[in-house]
Amino acid sequence: MDNLRTLLKREESYAIHALVNIAENPGTNAADIASHLKMPPAFMAKVLRKLVMAGYIDSQMGRSGGVSLKVDPRDISLLNIIEAISGEVILDNCQTQEQCATQEHKGHCNLKLAWIGAALGIREILGKIKLAQLCDPCQSSASAA
Repeated sequence: MDNLRTLLKREESYAIHALVNIAENPGTNAADIASHLKMPPAFMAKVLRKLVMAGYIDSQMGRSGGVSLKVDPRDISLLNIIEAISGEVILDNCQTQEQCATQEHKGHCNLKLAWIGAALGIREILGKIKLAQLCDPCQSSASAA
């Protein structure tokens, strides 16, 4: 298993897991989320700040504070979450260039077309998976804002 590599960054995975936890446990706090998910509290706090900035959660400090969803879990996709944390999902930076090095050299690049096609497929799949689908049914509808 040492040679496994994930496509998601750790921060993206934590954000998805945290949002599922928040949807299922409205009003929970960052320390409880980190503990429940066995994640470092400081790193979880960083992820939650990004989710607040994205407008997905509301975080209240203090004794009666906690974290809750600000969006309907049926309206937010895995793609939305990942891109809120890290930016647009692509497979290779050559996709962002008008002409990659191979195109400049050969006049075309078959690999660039493959990257674009694969990225579009991944984006489509991630865009169809909604947060609500990942939550226990009785919890996710109750936590919608």
